[in-house]
Amino acid sequence: MKMTKAFKNTLLTLSFLVLIEKNVSFTVVPPYKSGVVYEYLYTLDILLEPASGSGILRSGFGIEALIQIHSLWRNSTNKLDQLIQIQFQDIKVLKNVKREDNQYIFEDSSVEGLLGQDTVIQLRKPVLFQSVLGKIVRMFGANENNGTVLNMKRGLVSMFQFQQHSGSIIENDVSGKCSVTYAVSQNQVLKLKNLQSCENPTFGHTSANKVFGVNWQGIIKSVYSVENSLIKSVVSEETHVISLNLQSTVGSKITSRQQLELLTTHTGAAEFSGPRFEEILTALQGSYIPIDLNAGPLKKKPCTNCPSVTDYMKTLRKKRLEMYNVSTVKNFLKMVRLLREAEKKEIIHLLRKAEDSVIPFIIDAATAAQTPASLGALTSYLKFTDEKQSPLLKKFLYACAFSSHPTKDLLNTLTNVLKGEITEKEIQEIAIIALGGVLGKMCAMDLCKLQEVELAKNLILERLINTDEVSEIKTYLLALKSALLPETIPLFLQYTEKPSTVSAIALSALQRFPSAHIDNKVKDQMRRIFHQRGKSFGETVRLAAADILLNNIPQHVDIRNIILAIGKEGPEVSKYLASKIQSILHSDHVAKNVILQVLEDPMLNNYNHLSRIGSSSTYSGYFTATKDMVSPYHLDFLFSENGFLRQINSNFFTHSHGNQMHSLQVSIEAKGLQSFFGGDTEEEEEEEAMAGMSAMLFNVQLRPVVFFQGYSDLMEKFWAATGEPENIVKGTILIIDHLQAISLQSGLQTLIEFQGAISIDISGSIEISLLSQESKSTVTNRGAMVIGSRTQIDASFIQAVVETKVEATNAFIFGNTVNFSEFPVLYCLQLKKESFPYRETFLVYESFADGKNFTLQKGRKFNVQGGEASLNQDNSNMCKKLLGDTDTTA
Repeated sequence: MKMTKAFKNTLLTLSFLVLIEKNVSFTVVPPYKSGVVYEYLYTLDILLEPASGSGILRSGFGIEALIQIHSLWRNSTNKLDQLIQIQFQDIKVLKNVKREDNQYIFEDSSVEGLLGQDTVIQLRKPVLFQSVLGKIVRMFGANENNGTVLNMKRGLVSMFQFQQHSGSIIENDVSGKCSVTYAVSQNQVLKLKNLQSCENPTFGHTSANKVFGVNWQGIIKSVYSVENSLIKSVVSEETHVISLNLQSTVGSKITSRQQLELLTTHTGAAEFSGPRFEEILTALQGSYIPIDLNAGPLKKKPCTNCPSVTDYMKTLRKKRLEMYNVSTVKNFLKMVRLLREAEKKEIIHLLRKAEDSVIPFIIDAATAAQTPASLGALTSYLKFTDEKQSPLLKKFLYACAFSSHPTKDLLNTLTNVLKGEITEKEIQEIAIIALGGVLGKMCAMDLCKLQEVELAKNLILERLINTDEVSEIKTYLLALKSALLPETIPLFLQYTEKPSTVSAIALSALQRFPSAHIDNKVKDQMRRIFHQRGKSFGETVRLAAADILLNNIPQHVDIRNIILAIGKEGPEVSKYLASKIQSILHSDHVAKNVILQVLEDPMLNNYNHLSRIGSSSTYSGYFTATKDMVSPYHLDFLFSENGFLRQINSNFFTHSHGNQMHSLQVSIEAKGLQSFFGGDTEEEEEEEAMAGMSAMLFNVQLRPVVFFQGYSDLMEKFWAATGEPENIVKGTILIIDHLQAISLQSGLQTLIEFQGAISIDISGSIEISLLSQESKSTVTNRGAMVIGSRTQIDASFIQAVVETKVEATNAFIFGNTVNFSEFPVLYCLQLKKESFPYRETFLVYESFADGKNFTLQKGRKFNVQGGEASLNQDNSNMCKKLLGDTDTTA
């Protein structure tokens, strides 16, 4: 977790003060005298607002109270060990947000009316705490049934905890067990709490993919004014900013300020005498029991005014649940929340009674909910031996793979599916690949050592080792590619020695690993493959090996040998490598400086090595860039040596606040096409004509799609073609799912939720015209997205809420057209992004126990201009020649 700039500056200041005043401390005397009641004025201000901090929308309230404190008991052997009573008196609720007069919901209302009479009575009951040298040792109170009231008392007691010498220490208070730094100067104590260090009971969840995660920055700074160990005043300020990594305007800012000021003292009851304060507890009126100073775990409350999932589905029957539609995504998010509170039998009933067109939507939502009830209902309803349910089974398995934070229940569900009977081979393959994706996410969540994870991992590894079927080997390797476990790198290296259809998958998996895992053993094997030492390898495999050498802290000798190889390779491989080198030189690639050093040698920096003739090329650029994220893309276009299309690789990444995600990878492969166009078939006479596509979305591998395999298959599909593209993945995915609780220094707790979903439809097609000797391939990605955050003060007497939401629909198309009627071939790459609407909404809501409430909403809507990515001038010229007057800025 990153520290805020303010936190860093304050920490430096504290460190400086500690260094120069390490011997400064107060003369320690008992702070509270016997027979004296100390009265403090306590004020609390809490504000919630959107993370953008515009100040237009705010929700909050203030509390003012008189605090009475006096010593009940003192240790006869240690005068600094005291048992102290503290209690709230004269409580008031204050307005702290500027609004129109008619927008204040607690004008002319009594405190009992606003907070509830029971809450006020409970607040006025005293609590006790044992203080030794200013440290809170124990806390005692009545058996409270109001968690909010008890937490507020914990917060008040925590304010009286401080130390009178500079230094750092671990303290336990309402926030948890935290690292605290003190700096003492004259009559002041500066206290800074490192919130990132706080240890609390586990609560909530977050997305396994950190790009879809949340950034939390918080700071608490308290200033004590002390005289003879007695607190004269305290000002404690804390700020929390919780925002989405991808879009920092989605989120909230929480500001809280507490102040204590000593008003007066007056005569009170004398201290009890006795050697042990436990005897005093027994003597006091009321039943006092030990209370943990920590606010403890928060339980999310069920929705009390939400419809049942069955009733909600009745309203959806009147609506069309279309893909890549904002309203569909909103309904999906609502459905997920309702399903998380539904029972198994209710969900089964829902599935059995639902119309066929709605069942896929329910499966997506129930899988995303991933409660034991929803998963149990799905496994009861779905039959993996029923071929008629094949589309629904695919839907369920891919929904599992895209789970934002998979649970043990979800993992066990998938594992049990694979251990059971599965009729269709395609469903079996998707289940295996999905299991790999779930394994990868659970390991990213530091759950790799769970027994369930180990069992699932061994299931894939054992089946891979025990099979000789090429199709099965490819499927298990794709699952491990999705899992991305460093321990499988030696296994991938073994499979790089297999035939190209297998080795290509192993190499594509190795390309995904961070540089820290690409050691000399991996690089030695990549050198062996690229330079074909002892064995020949296919073009695509060799170029993948070169790519790994270039992208992982390349050595001088590797760059030199790759550039030397350019002059010896055939036209297309050499053109591809030269284009790759040039692309790196025009970017901030990790290999750029090493390449520049190597090219200082005129024997390498010349026309023979860097200016090659051919059709193959590579392109890099930025598809999207904002203040929170950038999305670079890399396009590779490879032709065979006889001039026919061989492979297109398109990779899109997302970088956000130091995190990276492989957003989309699409690889289109074609071979053996020369037989259709009268080309030279001697070079590849044994290759069967085929075309297919492999894709990865949000770090999750999808099952490859084969467009055609062999001449007869092509002819059959040619005559039966409907013009519809092949669907790769279609559905609604819960990509962001974050739940967090923050215990404020006042004891009040905030509940923070982020949820975001995308309705997506990715399809691809390849068309081959024998008449015009032309091929066209297209990948279309359409989607609608809704992301929202909700921050709420979780109190029994008030709801203070701030919500932010963004909505958008978008589509981008990656297409290429290749004409084989002349040589060299003409080709045109196009990367288009359609214009799309974008909407932001901000809302605040308040309600008190008396039923009064207030809501205010603001927002904005605008269109984001689309366009076509500019690749390079050569591609632009060929597009104009090939497509004529079609507008293209490729």
